Amino acid sequence: MKNLVVGILLALFILPLHAQELKPPRLVKTAVGASGCSAYLPAGMPEFEQSKSEDDADVYTSEIALDSFVFGCIAVKFAAPFTDSKSAELEDLLIAYMDYLQGAFEITGAAGYGRGHTLEAYPDARGVLDYWEDGEGNQFAVMGWIDKSHLGFLYIGGGREYPFFNVQEMYLKGWRFE
Repeated sequence: MKNLVVGILLALFILPLHAQELKPPRLVKTAVGASGCSAYLPAGMPEFEQSKSEDDADVYTSEIALDSFVFGCIAVKFAAPFTDSKSAELEDLLIAYMDYLQGAFEITGAAGYGRGHTLEAYPDARGVLDYWEDGEGNQFAVMGWIDKSHLGFLYIGGGREYPFFNVQEMYLKGWRFE
């Protein structure tokens, strides 16, 4: 009984101290490289690295580790806009890209795509939300956005679910097309 009481007291004092160490980041509207898009990213996000895809699109990537979590951002500026594409077709293209990223991230489990997300200021844009798990048990909250000229992908990953739901929502839904 004495061990149980000591264990409970330790848990009551140690767990709150550990929880206080983890603080939500301050999110700042940040230009995503020279893509022409912006997003609400953690302050101190490193500069974006630019590369070219096989189809000559500009790809911008950046990632920052905060506490035991990683915040990442990928932007694609298409070589030519999809002028004849409808929102549903663009959403299918976004899902195909997210399927590709599942392989790159070595994802072993997924909740399933939540389609049909929108941004009020961008009526032609569509978003897709999902939750992934890799082979090491890391949890990812991911969201992709697409319009006729750009694709954006945001993720938060760590050994457990991200504990600050409001920050996660602001981060994943903070994509802006310019």
